[in-house]
Amino acid sequence: MPDRTCIVCRKKGNANIFFRMVISPTGDVVCEIRRILPGRGAHCCFDMNCITKLVSSNRLEIALKRRNSRIHSDELLQNVRMLLRRNLEGMLIASKRKGVLSIGKEAVSKKIKLSKFGRPFVSKDISTKSLVNLKRMSEEFYILPFTMNELGECLSRKPFGLLFIDDVLLVDSICLRLMQERGISNG
Repeated sequence: MPDRTCIVCRKKGNANIFFRMVISPTGDVVCEIRRILPGRGAHCCFDMNCITKLVSSNRLEIALKRRNSRIHSDELLQNVRMLLRRNLEGMLIASKRKGVLSIGKEAVSKKIKLSKFGRPFVSKDISTKSLVNLKRMSEEFYILPFTMNELGECLSRKPFGLLFIDDVLLVDSICLRLMQERGISNG
């Protein structure tokens, strides 16, 4: 896949480090990650500075060759956050279907000892006690932007806060999306 360029900072890279904007048939600006929508697209970094500059300038109009294609920063951020959230949910569901997802303290503890490539993940509202126990087992873990209830709903289970994914490609993809989510949250 050819490199893409952020229309704000001019950073070049693989398409998966940007989100894409296109004009829908109704004339609205639509954001996407998976690059499936037809039409001329413009790419932007998952960075608050780029998003803020994009909204406050006419760069989007120029890139899409369309007048009045402005979008409000709150609306854009909300759309991009929702895209990232749905993408993360999809990867969690894929890990379950693929059979590389382990849930709960005992299962995660076993996987940490046995797996070379997998990684533990926790909900954003995991208890302090559980977090301390996890830190004893593993130095490297990642906090998901989901509550225990949201994780349970996503995977059709009871609420839970600790999981392990034993697939290096899924772990890398999830970590990329988590980094992007932090980029638009922290500014």
